[in-house]
Amino acid sequence: MLEPHHVHMTSDLLSLPDDFFIGSDDTLICFYSNNKSSVKNKVVFTKNMFCLLQHGVKLVQTAWGEETITNKDLLILTSGSALMSESVAEDDNYEAILIFFGNDTLSDFYAKHPFKSSTKPQKKSILKVTRDEFLNNFCQSLQLLRSDNNKSIDDLKVQEILGYISAKYPDTFQLLVSQALRDKSTIKLKQVVDFNLNKGMSIEELSFLCDMSVSTFKRHFAAIYNMPPQRYFTQLKMEQAKRFLSLQKKPTEIYSELGYENLSAFSSEFKKHFGLSPKQFQNNI
Repeated sequence: MLEPHHVHMTSDLLSLPDDFFIGSDDTLICFYSNNKSSVKNKVVFTKNMFCLLQHGVKLVQTAWGEETITNKDLLILTSGSALMSESVAEDDNYEAILIFFGNDTLSDFYAKHPFKSSTKPQKKSILKVTRDEFLNNFCQSLQLLRSDNNKSIDDLKVQEILGYISAKYPDTFQLLVSQALRDKSTIKLKQVVDFNLNKGMSIEELSFLCDMSVSTFKRHFAAIYNMPPQRYFTQLKMEQAKRFLSLQKKPTEIYSELGYENLSAFSSEFKKHFGLSPKQFQNNI
């Protein structure tokens, strides 16, 4: 097991676990810590990951949704792109146990331990389960073993948590297998766009979540929506704004919900689009 890695996420793009420089084995267990909060770090995971947060809060955003993770959760993330925001605890501390495992490990386990699941995966999602006594004890066992640089122990501990998740949460495990072993090139741009419409994300961030360059994203977007992304987003937001204002909601109540940073930016966009300020529009109604 690898000792704590104090990594300040300041790079434009991180590849994990590669950028931790902790080896190339298919299973890796790392104790990660940080003392600074961060927002929307771009991370490409080259392996699947279990994250057992010890201190702080994590916000994970992928093409398929977003989840807030605390020390009461187990995050299960398959390889691919994600935006990661980390908030330190009150003592300016952020700690997590990261368990990386490749598809070879997962497929071998799946082949050797057949089980029944009642679910038929429909779409991808960020997976998490609530930490229970077993998982809390599992964390403690990893802490006790952290000084043992023994690869066979790492492999056994990964097998242990995979076995527990498959037995305790078979539906979640089935989703993990389905998502991890699915072709990553089939991410649907439309689902990414629809989910993140009012999240305040930039075109660059949306293209990242789609595993595309900005130019490729714009080209595919135009083919689907028959217009550039910025015009599409603006039109949808303005239609939403009209609907909210028609219901007598105040501009100060809706600009943030529509993804604008301040009232002035929203009012300026609205007047440019309709020729009236939001207040004038309401008065006319």
